[in-house]
Amino acid sequence: MSSPLDGRIRSIAREEATALLGVPGGVQSVAGSAPTAEQLQEQITYLHEHLHLAATKLSNAEERIRALEKAAGHAESEERPTARRTPRKTDRGAPAPE
Repeated sequence: MSSPLDGRIRSIAREEATALLGVPGGVQSVAGSAPTAEQLQEQITYLHEHLHLAATKLSNAEERIRALEKAAGHAESEERPTARRTPRKTDRGAPAPE
């Protein structure tokens, strides 16, 4: 079981985490209290906004990567020809298989 001191430490830690992360209504001030419908709606809205922002940044990054790969592939094919590989020669000093 946890002691009252342990509960208070956890409560303070939650408050500090909320302050550092800036999550509105993300952590209740009283340990063990249930979130209200308004707090849940705020969390949903907050997370939805950040999910949209992350998806937009990911999409932009993917477009940029495709453009860079296309430019790099186009530049490489024009600047130098594709290297040809020749088959390796067998060891001259190795005994012949029987």
